[in-house]
Amino acid sequence: MPSLLDLRRTAAAFVAVAMSAALIAFAFIISDSFRTQTQTSARVSVGDATVVVQDGRGANSTEKALDDDLLNRVSALDGVASVRGAHWDMLWLDLPKQLRHAAGVQIAAQDVPTLTKFTTLSSGRLPKATGEVAIDSMLAEQQGLSVGDTIRLRTHDDDDAKAVRSAPTVVGIISAGADSKETSTGTFYATAEQLQTMGARMDYRSLYVNAKPGTDTGALLTQVSQTVHAVQPAASVQSRDEAIAQRAQAQTGGTTIASIINLLAPVCAIVSIIVITTTFSTLVARQTRTIGLIRCIGSSRRQVMLAVLRTGLLTGLVGSVLGAALGTGLGAIAVSSGTFADLKADQLTISPVSLGLTVALGTLVTLIAVLRPARTATRISPLVALTGQVVSTKQAGRRRIGVAVAGLIIAAIGAAVVVLGIQASDIFFTACGSTVVAIGAILALPLLVTAIIGFIGRVSGDTRLPVLQLATRNLARNSGRSAATAATLFVCVLVGSALFVGLSSLNASFDAILGNSSPVDAKILGVTPQTDTAQLTKQVKAVNGIKDVTYVPALDLTQTVDGESTDITVDVIDLKAIAPIARSTSGLEGLDDKTLIVGGIYDIPDGSTVTLTGATGSVELTARVQEGWGAVVSPAVAQRLNGDTPTNAIMWVRSTGNSMTSDIEHALNTVIRGQEMMVSGSASASEQMSSLITRMALIVCLVLGAALVIALSGLANTTDVSVLERIREIGVLRATGSPRSEIRSLIVTEGTLLAFVGGILGLTIGTLLGTAGTVAAGGAAKGMSVHIPYLALLALFATTLAVGLLASLRPAGRATSVPPVMALSEE
Repeated sequence: MPSLLDLRRTAAAFVAVAMSAALIAFAFIISDSFRTQTQTSARVSVGDATVVVQDGRGANSTEKALDDDLLNRVSALDGVASVRGAHWDMLWLDLPKQLRHAAGVQIAAQDVPTLTKFTTLSSGRLPKATGEVAIDSMLAEQQGLSVGDTIRLRTHDDDDAKAVRSAPTVVGIISAGADSKETSTGTFYATAEQLQTMGARMDYRSLYVNAKPGTDTGALLTQVSQTVHAVQPAASVQSRDEAIAQRAQAQTGGTTIASIINLLAPVCAIVSIIVITTTFSTLVARQTRTIGLIRCIGSSRRQVMLAVLRTGLLTGLVGSVLGAALGTGLGAIAVSSGTFADLKADQLTISPVSLGLTVALGTLVTLIAVLRPARTATRISPLVALTGQVVSTKQAGRRRIGVAVAGLIIAAIGAAVVVLGIQASDIFFTACGSTVVAIGAILALPLLVTAIIGFIGRVSGDTRLPVLQLATRNLARNSGRSAATAATLFVCVLVGSALFVGLSSLNASFDAILGNSSPVDAKILGVTPQTDTAQLTKQVKAVNGIKDVTYVPALDLTQTVDGESTDITVDVIDLKAIAPIARSTSGLEGLDDKTLIVGGIYDIPDGSTVTLTGATGSVELTARVQEGWGAVVSPAVAQRLNGDTPTNAIMWVRSTGNSMTSDIEHALNTVIRGQEMMVSGSASASEQMSSLITRMALIVCLVLGAALVIALSGLANTTDVSVLERIREIGVLRATGSPRSEIRSLIVTEGTLLAFVGGILGLTIGTLLGTAGTVAAGGAAKGMSVHIPYLALLALFATTLAVGLLASLRPAGRATSVPPVMALSEE
C-alpha cells in the first residue's frame, strides 16, 4: 500500500527529529569526551602496569607495610618483569605555630617523576641529590616559590622536639600530569635518599607490577594477591583494567556540565514529540476522505496504520541520521575550539555506539509520536468517503475537555507536592512536583488556550479589531490543533523561564551565599605580638581593591568537655568591629559572654558545657554549633581568659567589589612575602562558581534555541496546512472585498496569538516553578534569595512572539497569492 501522507508536509516533523537528534548526539559526544578524559588520566596514572597493589592499612592498623622485602618477593614471582614501588607521604610547611592549622600547609611528598608528554618541566631541572627538590606549579603559585628558593618543611608531630625539619633547595618546577600527581594538594618531588632525610615514610603506597610478554595476567594477579595478602590482608590488589576503572570513577571533572546537557536534551525531545504528533495529526485530518476511500476499496485498518507508520519511520530515520551528523559536527567544534576548558582536542570522542543510539532514539521518538495519529487514521470509517461526515465534533470536544480537567487535577496535585517540597526545603521533591505541574498544564492546554483566546476575542469586540476578532474565532474553532501548536512554545518558555529564574537567583545570591559560607573576603594569618600592625595595615590598604581591614585576636586555650581536655584556638570577635569587614554575621547572633560558637568539626555537642582555660583563668560556656566561623568567644570572655597578655591575631580584609578576586589575592601575597604570614581567600571558589554559572546559562540558551527552532518549524507547518484547509474561506473573504493585506494580517495574527498564549502561560508557570525551586534551595543554602530576571524573561517572551510571527509569514504569503476564483472553486 503506498504512503498516504505527503512527505513534503512532514518537513516540520523532519526538522524536529533532526534538531533533537543533533542535541542528543552533541550530549553523547560531550559526555563521552569527558569520560575519555577521566579514563585517559586513570590509564596514565597506572602506566604499563599489569597488576596494581595499593596500601590498604587504616590509621591504627598493625598490619605490615608494603616495604622493600615485599617488593622483592613480588619481583621473584614467575612472569613478573619488574616492580616499581611508589613512595608517598604528607609533610607540612615549617611555619610558625600560629600558621600550622592554616589551609594549604599540607604538602604531598613523592618520588622524582619521569618526564612525559603529560608531566613536563616548566623551569629548572629534576632533583638528583640530597638537598634538592622539585615542586609542582600549584605549590609554586601558592607559596610564591621559584627555582633557587628554599622551602622549609617538617614532619607532622605535635612535639616540636620530635619533628624532623628540612630546608631543601627548589631546583625545578614541574607541570604535573596524571602520571605524577596523586592528590589535589601541592606536591614536591625528591629522591628516595632525600625523602628519607626529610623524615618521610619509606614504605610504599603503591606497587606497579609489569608482566613478562605472554604471561597469563589472571594467574599473575592470583599469585601477586596471595603474596601481598600474606603480608597485608587489607591491601588492594587489582588488575590493570580494575585499577583504571576505579581511578576513573573517583574523578568528577566535567560531570556538572555533561549532566546539565543530558538533563536538558529531553526538553528538545518533548518539543519534538509535540511537533511530530501535531504534524501527523494535521495531515491525517486533512486526508480523512482519502483514507475513507481507501478503506472503501478494501484496505484494512492494519494497512492504514502501517502506511502512516512507514512515513513516520522514514521521517525519523532520515532526520535522525542528518541530526546525528549535525550534532557530531557541533560537538567536534565545541571540543576542538576549547569551549569546554576542561577538554582538549585529543580527547574528542565520537563513538559509533553513541551515534547508533542517537539514530535509534530519534527514530523511536518519531514512532512514539506517530502512534496516536496512526491510531486515529485507523478509526476513520469507509462511510466518510461517501457521506463526508467525520467524527462528531461534540464528542471530540467532550473528550478534550475531560483530558483538560484531568490535567488541571494533576497540576493541582503537583502544586501540592511543590508546596511540601518548599516547606521541607527539599529541592528534589520540589523538582518532582514541578514536573507533575508541567505535565498537568500540558494536558490542560486545550482548556487554558481556549479560555484565553475567548477572553481576547471578547475584549477585542466585534467591530473595533475585526482581524483579531476573526483570528480568535478561527483558533477557537479548532481548539485541539491550537492547543497542540501552542504546546511547543509553552514547553520551551516554561523550561526556559524556570531555569532563568533559578540561574539568575543563584547569580544574584552568590555573593550572599559566599558571604554566609565565607563571610570574610580574605584573612592574613600569622600576625604576632611582634608584628608592626600599623605598617602592615598601611601596606595592605595600599593594595588596589582593598576597602578596609581589622584585627581579630586568636587565643590558644584548653577546652574541657565531659572531663576530656584538648587544645583549641578560638577567635575573639567584636561584632561592632567586624561589621564593616564581614560580608555577613549570620551565625553570630547568639554570641554573648556565656556562649562559645563552634563549628561541627570540633565535635562539641550543641548545648553542652565547655570549660575554657587560658593564661589568667577559666570560664564555663555553653556551646552553640554554627558553621562558617570556627571557634568564637566574645571580647569580655577573652579578657577573663587571657587578661592583657599579648596574643596572636588574624587580619580580616574587605575588598571594594562584590567579592575577592585572584589579582587582589596575588597582590596581598606580594605584600606579606618574607614576613612569615599567609593569605587565605575566597577568590578561587568565587571565580570557579561564576564561570560555572556562565557556562550553564550559555548551555541553557543553546538548548532553548534548538527547541525554539523545532517549535518554529512545527508552527509554520501547522499554519501552512491550516491555510490549505481554508482556501475556500479565504476566497470568500477576498470575493467580499477583503484586501490581501487583511488576509496576511489575519494569518500572521493567528500565529502570533498562539505564540502569545503559549508564551504567557509558559512564562507564568515557569516563573512560579523557578521561584518555588529557588525558595526550596534557600532552605539549604543560606543567603539564597529569589531574583526575577525581568529583562531575560521579556527577551524570551519577545523571542517567542518573533517565532510565531516568522512561522506565519510564508503561509500568509501563500494565502494572499491564491486568486479568489480558484479559491471559491475548492471543495
